[in-house]
Amino acid sequence: MADLNSFAFTGRLTKDAQVKSINGKTLVEMDVANNVGYGDYKKTVWLKIKWWGDRAANAAPIFTKGALVAGSGQMVPDTYTGKDSLEHTNITVTVNGLDVQSKPKTDSDSAEPSAEAEESVY
Repeated sequence: MADLNSFAFTGRLTKDAQVKSINGKTLVEMDVANNVGYGDYKKTVWLKIKWWGDRAANAAPIFTKGALVAGSGQMVPDTYTGKDSLEHTNITVTVNGLDVQSKPKTDSDSAEPSAEAEESVY
């Protein structure tokens, strides 16, 4: 039986989605912060999200800083030596789709959740 690499996550976008073109193919990149633990044990795991294709590019405008997102895909850790001479690891997840669980609040938002708070783009 072949190994299965499946990784599910939720977290908040740390900046707006970035649309790029690489060798004629569309790539949308996002950074997600995921908090784990609590109290003195709380820490943040940073995920680099890659989503390929025109569907990703069409959906990119709804993926804005502060939005809570959920998704799944293939995870690949990438280890590198930083400027501080310490070894660090990036976690990159290549997804096939994402869900917006909640949009970032703006000054004009009310305290009441809206019916369109959850938006799926699978």
